[in-house]
Amino acid sequence: MLAQSRQPIRRADGVPVFHDFLTYRRDPLQFWSSTGEIAPVCRIRWGPSLEYWVLTDPDFMQHVLQTRVKNYVRERRLMHLNRMGGPELMFNTDKWDEWLWRRRLMQPAFPRNEIVGFCQTFTDQAASLAAQWRDGVAVDVVHEMKTLTMRVIGKTMFSVDIDTDVAGFQESFEATSQLVFERASSIVPLPLWLPTPNNRTVKHLMSVRTRTLSKIVSERAQNGPQGDLLDMLIGAKLEENGKQFSAEQLVGEMSGIVFAGHETTALTMAWLFYLLSQHPHVEQTLRAEIAQALQGRMPTLADLPNMPYTECVINEVLRLYPPVYVTIREADEADTFADYDIAKGTRFILNIRGLHRSAQHWHRPAEFDPTRFLPENSQKRHKWAFMPFLGGPKKCLGDVFAMLEMQLVVPTILQRYRLRYTGTTPPKEAPSFVMHPAAGIRMRLEAILQN
Repeated sequence: MLAQSRQPIRRADGVPVFHDFLTYRRDPLQFWSSTGEIAPVCRIRWGPSLEYWVLTDPDFMQHVLQTRVKNYVRERRLMHLNRMGGPELMFNTDKWDEWLWRRRLMQPAFPRNEIVGFCQTFTDQAASLAAQWRDGVAVDVVHEMKTLTMRVIGKTMFSVDIDTDVAGFQESFEATSQLVFERASSIVPLPLWLPTPNNRTVKHLMSVRTRTLSKIVSERAQNGPQGDLLDMLIGAKLEENGKQFSAEQLVGEMSGIVFAGHETTALTMAWLFYLLSQHPHVEQTLRAEIAQALQGRMPTLADLPNMPYTECVINEVLRLYPPVYVTIREADEADTFADYDIAKGTRFILNIRGLHRSAQHWHRPAEFDPTRFLPENSQKRHKWAFMPFLGGPKKCLGDVFAMLEMQLVVPTILQRYRLRYTGTTPPKEAPSFVMHPAAGIRMRLEAILQN
């Protein structure tokens, strides 16, 4: 007798016509957490026409992102919305071949041996920001970290100071991100040609961003190499056919790098400082490690092996608050996994948030416990149970850059300040293209006297 194909379990709390959409809209982040608790493979419906399989199963996720990665393209509907009427880029294409040649051109700009040259920039920019802070003043640490990471991108990618453009750049990325999220989360998204206030604002901000990046590229052509990431991208060429980025393509890819390279890292560090303020024993352990390893001096790459707990803290923040909390794929052809038959066109939501908070893979998953990432506590964990940068061939291109930046910035700041949360209730999370605090995180600065 042939084995019968299994079907994903359906959520049972939907309503006619809208199905699971209204439950999702009431609290998107809770929706993903609860869906993951229902079943490792769960089926949801988005209004009358869209259906998704929600995966919180690390083996199934590995199948989609690694084993059969070519068959699971980025969902075409979402990528069309993400392009916002613009060209295909590495970050928004739904075609494997189109993605591959772009990735191959960009990959040489991000090897570890190149990135380590930027470590001094990470600490210099963090120290510069801390020097502008004042004892007793309350700041929005989300805004401060975004400013810092944008300055880092300016230096490492463009060799420019972009202080005058930081606010405009951040506004552009945040507005675009929010509009893409709203359109992707709608049953019937409004077309971009409608002259709505949001559409007009985003189009204006995107044009300002494009002009700024185009100016940087043209000035580089005139002034010559600066030894940064932009030079590597300009000089990148495929050996077999000599293919390179055009100026327009380069601007588009740079825009994606700037977004991915500043916001996700900034949000992780903002949550980290908040969580330290709520867990004194973790902060004390972290500070003791930093003090012993650095003896009051600026951290360097050579210090990182002596600060393993720092990396554990960062990973635990990424587990609880992964900036990219879901990712969406679509089956290009029919496939099978275990006893599931997958039809061509089946849409998948890979539930990273649900996976990171699953009691099946994490002991006391709601607790903030960095020691779970110590080597002796990680050996038996499924290697795909933790995927803040995704996994497989399409793993985040800048994962090493982001981790090194955080491992050096956090000690630099903590040697100078304690940050104390000023609120009386936890910051409310708000989903967008990435997950962020709804109203920032205000923290009071307490200067640490230097010996």
